[in-house]
Amino acid sequence: MTSATAQETQNEMLKTRIMELNSALFFTESLSIVKLPTHVISDVELDNEGQIWFVIPKPAMNLEAYDKEIPTKLDFFKKGKDFFVKVRGIAFLQTDMKEANANSGLSAEMKERMNDADVMLVKVKALDTELVDNTPKPSQNWLQASRSQLSSWFF
Repeated sequence: MTSATAQETQNEMLKTRIMELNSALFFTESLSIVKLPTHVISDVELDNEGQIWFVIPKPAMNLEAYDKEIPTKLDFFKKGKDFFVKVRGIAFLQTDMKEANANSGLSAEMKERMNDADVMLVKVKALDTELVDNTPKPSQNWLQASRSQLSSWFF
């Protein structure tokens, strides 16, 4: 398997996991004085380039006060799932809806949500992703644990 094929397979698995979780905490890591608050996001979409799209409520301040490119972190999770996904990247605040409407990878539902005047579209270009498996480890009874501990001491 070539490295390009392996990368595509990994990207597809990550995309599947993110879509399965479908909710995240959106943090901005900007050093700017004016920061977006942390948001719980849901109904995320990934386009053909692997960028993550979602809407958040428009902030009370004028959008011009915010940086257009913001270092960000997304923590995808869902109660009852044995894994979570951490994404670090750059968030782009979309004030011009032409780019979003031109993106063929977005669903009609997402494009419809963007028409609401009370929300703002955010596109995140992922720079680093981490899939964390949180599957509980099988528990050992006390006899197995003590035998394991004894053997580690003597061997």
